[in-house]
Amino acid sequence: MRLFVIWIGLIAPCLVSGQGRELDSLRQIVGEPAIADSVRLMLWNEMAYAFYSIEPDSGIYYAQRALELAEKMHHEHYQAVSWNNLGSNYWARGDDSLALYAYMQAMNRHTTLNNQLGAAKALSNMALIQYNQSEFLEAIRSHEEAISRFSALDHPPGRYYNLSNLGVVYLSLADYPKALETFFDALKLIPEEEEMLQANLATNIGLVYKNTGELDTALSYQKRAYAWFEKAGNRQGMANALGNMGVILDKKKMPEQALVHFKNALEINEQIGNQRRIGSDLSNMGKAYLNLGRFDEAYQSHLQAIDVYAQTNDLENAAMNLHLMGMLIAAMPVDFLPYASITTQNKIRKSLEYQQKGKELALQSGAKSLLQDVYLGLSDTYALAGNYESALFWHKKHLEFRDSVMNDDKQKELLRQQTRFEFDKKEAILKASHEKALSIGQTALEEQAYKKQLIAGTFAFFVFFSLIVAVLYKKKRDAREREKEAALKQKIAETEMKWLKAQLNPHFIFNSLNAISDFILKHDPITADYYLGKFARLMRMILEKSAEQTISLKEDLQMLEIYMQLESFRFNGKFSYTIAVDKELEPEKIQVPPLLLQPYVENSIWHGFSTQDKVSGEIKILIRKTGNGITFVVEDNGRGIKASANLAKTKNGHSMGMRLTEDRIAVWNQSQKMKASVNHGALDTGYRVELQIPELC
Repeated sequence: MRLFVIWIGLIAPCLVSGQGRELDSLRQIVGEPAIADSVRLMLWNEMAYAFYSIEPDSGIYYAQRALELAEKMHHEHYQAVSWNNLGSNYWARGDDSLALYAYMQAMNRHTTLNNQLGAAKALSNMALIQYNQSEFLEAIRSHEEAISRFSALDHPPGRYYNLSNLGVVYLSLADYPKALETFFDALKLIPEEEEMLQANLATNIGLVYKNTGELDTALSYQKRAYAWFEKAGNRQGMANALGNMGVILDKKKMPEQALVHFKNALEINEQIGNQRRIGSDLSNMGKAYLNLGRFDEAYQSHLQAIDVYAQTNDLENAAMNLHLMGMLIAAMPVDFLPYASITTQNKIRKSLEYQQKGKELALQSGAKSLLQDVYLGLSDTYALAGNYESALFWHKKHLEFRDSVMNDDKQKELLRQQTRFEFDKKEAILKASHEKALSIGQTALEEQAYKKQLIAGTFAFFVFFSLIVAVLYKKKRDAREREKEAALKQKIAETEMKWLKAQLNPHFIFNSLNAISDFILKHDPITADYYLGKFARLMRMILEKSAEQTISLKEDLQMLEIYMQLESFRFNGKFSYTIAVDKELEPEKIQVPPLLLQPYVENSIWHGFSTQDKVSGEIKILIRKTGNGITFVVEDNGRGIKASANLAKTKNGHSMGMRLTEDRIAVWNQSQKMKASVNHGALDTGYRVELQIPELC
């Protein structure tokens, strides 16, 4: 039974019905001749990515179309993206060789573009394909190289994804202590809120327990994983968990229940089209049928599995299925031989033929745990034929591999790894309990000393009493400081959330999308593509930078300029703008809070120019060094005092964005011990804002 691997950075969640309708809409949109090639290229890749877990054939179609267009446009970035999506869909369909080739192409293009993160992700996925093809040593090398690259990039998700999948490789090699050690290392890196990742990891830990005979524990892990997958709508995860539960139930001598799980898993995998998992389900069904004495159904299941595995490069499971077919033929009673090709005289020979083929594939795969079963099966079959010399030979081979997999040292190492993770979690609790006991003992000693001092005289009593008062005062003062710090953190979080919502102004987003729609309806795809590109870039930058306390002045001015370009474009050039930065300043080194000036620029546009048609609007942004700080000036030639009077009627004279910016500055001053300030007011013609902050590098 194959193990569950975690697919890094490429799996799209299963789409709900509403998202399915969105894909149908996208199909119609990309078919429109007026759509620009750049937009069509982006949409085809999005569709290929989304189809991964629901319709891999459709995903392959759109990835191939995207790749052809990217090559025609000489767009190397989207060539890499298209190859990546092509690999994901080939993998989902079970075409491992094509998937591996696609990921190699993606990695080469990312390397050419010096995209180290993209190259590391492609390398990770290559390792998964190598594992599926039973190239275990190559998979280990690829995972270790990927872990090294992700560490250099300080990318924790890449590290724990690869550690999880590396543990899967060790589990296939029956190195259970190393598998558990790697799984636990990954578990320590996974954030607590990432429940799905923990579920995937728990699935594989459950398989370790299955292989070591702790079946009840293993089954509970698989049930828990299935519930999570079902809740998330992850059909492939559901099928994997069902298959794992079936294997465990079969080992618990419950073949009827196992068959129910195998059939449910097979139904899902056939809908998805995952050939590798279809073969695994059929092979497991054959084994369960044999345990029930239903030889005809067992034979047909293994025969179908042989045909399915012939279409894949899954050597390990193909070998297991051939081995099971041989064991099935040997176990058929004399009065049950319904096939002309199998007779009383040749059934042992037929059984050995299948088992020998299975042995050859098992040797190629290098799966030690499988070779144990294959050698034992050959020994039993030769003994059944009366060839005790060959039976003894293969039994010895079985013992050799069994001892190499689970010797005494590995059993001890396995126990140590199982307890190490729990020990790490309990260590902090034990340490705290120990310190508490020491504290209690120390208090008792102090009480004894106090009594002696009390007997010694009044002076000692007052000294001790003063110390107690000082300690209590310090504790109370520390508690107040902690309360203030907690309140400040809460205020920071609330202010940053309100600020982010203000930047993602629904009116701005709605108006921008309406403008894009208007250009498309007017058959102006070039303008629509330009506007859409600017809008998408601004949204991406806002979402990426909003989580950071400060960004470079250069990045902040880039976002501000894109915003002004979009608004100027939407208002048909009703206003122009200039940005002037002192030559002695280095914008790429200076740090400022994200989108610091945007609310004041927005105020100039909406209250200064939006209803003014006679005079062309102008916004001037000046940034200059003053002493140890920087002064930012935003000045417009809008409606001035009249606009200020209208503004005073709302929100106490401030727009929401301006008030939030002032709140951010106040919180920033409090948390960073800074002295930033802002002054603004109306001119006879126009409005002026002057903001001063310390220079941060």
